Amino acid sequence: MNTLLATKPELAVYSALVDLGYMPGVDFIFQSKMLGGRDVKGGMIADFEIPALSIVIRVMGEYYHYGRADAEARDELQMLALESSGITVVDIDAEDALRNAKFYVSEALKGISHAKGV
Repeated sequence: MNTLLATKPELAVYSALVDLGYMPGVDFIFQSKMLGGRDVKGGMIADFEIPALSIVIRVMGEYYHYGRADAEARDELQMLALESSGITVVDIDAEDALRNAKFYVSEALKGISHAKGV
């Protein structure tokens, strides 16, 4: 994992996945290129992809994801594109990741989201 590119909430989620027995690069991919990545229109970088469960976990920070119509529309389009490909998208609010990452990651792995955008 390139920690230079990770936010504190992402690091908390990463650590929680490891604590729950998931191996980086084997059981989950940090900053996974989805739908062609940023090089393709409509593509994205998923914060965490868990291929065996067909789950993507997005860490949703206040500045980049809430309160801005363009960001909310982008997030919604990305979620619809992933879900139409059979991938469940689960969001974890950044403050929740910092407060209790293990709980919220455990819930995300079951497909349960507690994020305010849900």
